[in-house]
Amino acid sequence: MRPSQNLVEPADLGKRVSFQWELPNGLYQEAVGILELFDHASETYVLRDKHDRLVRVPRRDVRYGKVVG
Repeated sequence: MRPSQNLVEPADLGKRVSFQWELPNGLYQEAVGILELFDHASETYVLRDKHDRLVRVPRRDVRYGKVVG
């Protein structure tokens, strides 16, 4: 397994970001969208995807994260 690389910071609000993170069952999920919020209490990124859905990404589970534009 390669080490994780998360280049998204809480200060990147309003930017388009891409994440890949590990689910509790060991599978991976991916999402791309606008970073709407970083919840400091739960250490979770919240982004809005192209279908206008909010997606929650726990920081501890991120395998890859980057700003894409």
